[in-house]
Amino acid sequence: MQTFLNLNSADEEIIYSLENETVIQSLEKRIKYLIIYGPNKSGKTTIAKKFSINNNIDLINNVHKGLNFNRETYLDLNTLPGEDENFFHFLQFFISNNIPLTIFTSENSIENLSNNFYLPDVISRLKQFNLCNIQNPNKELLFKLVNKYLSLKSISVPSEIIIEVIKYIERTYLSAYEAANTINHLLYENNHNINLSLIRKHYERL
Repeated sequence: MQTFLNLNSADEEIIYSLENETVIQSLEKRIKYLIIYGPNKSGKTTIAKKFSINNNIDLINNVHKGLNFNRETYLDLNTLPGEDENFFHFLQFFISNNIPLTIFTSENSIENLSNNFYLPDVISRLKQFNLCNIQNPNKELLFKLVNKYLSLKSISVPSEIIIEVIKYIERTYLSAYEAANTINHLLYENNHNINLSLIRKHYERL
C-alpha cells in the first residue's frame, strides 16, 4: 500500500539557484545584522539550519526573554512579533552589544514594516538590518523542487510528467509543494500509473 507523500519530511539539502544566490552570498559574508525573507516553502529554515551548523552559530526559534546571548545568533521565526515590546529589547540587546544577528522570516513580516502594525521602536531597530530576499522560482527551479519533494518518499516519475504539471501551476514554492502532492495522489488513485493525459484532465477539471 502506497503511503501519501509527507511533504513535511526533514530535508537538509539546499537547492542552490539564482533565486537564493544573494541570500547565500550574504550569509557567507557574515553580515552583522541581516534579515532574510521569502515566500512560504522557499527554504528559509533549511538554509538557517545548514549555515548554523556549518558556522557553529546558535539557531533559535523564539524571542527569549532572558538576554544572555554572547555570540552570533540566527532567529528563525515565520512571523515577527513586531507589536511585542520584548522583541524590541531582544533586538536592542544584540545591537547595543555589537553581537551579529540574522533573522529568517516571511515576506509578510517585512511588509508590516511600512504600516502601523509594528511598534515604532521595533521598526527603527529592524531598519538597521540589511534586507535580503529569496525570489519566487522560475520553471527550472520549479522542476527541481517538485522532483525533490517526490524523492523524499522515493517516488520517481518521468521528467515529462513534472514538466507537464508545472505548465498548470503558479511560479511559487508552495505550488511546487502542492504539485508533488498532486502527483502522489494521482499515482495512488490510478494504481501507480500516470501519464500526460491524466495530468491534463486533472488540472483542466480545476
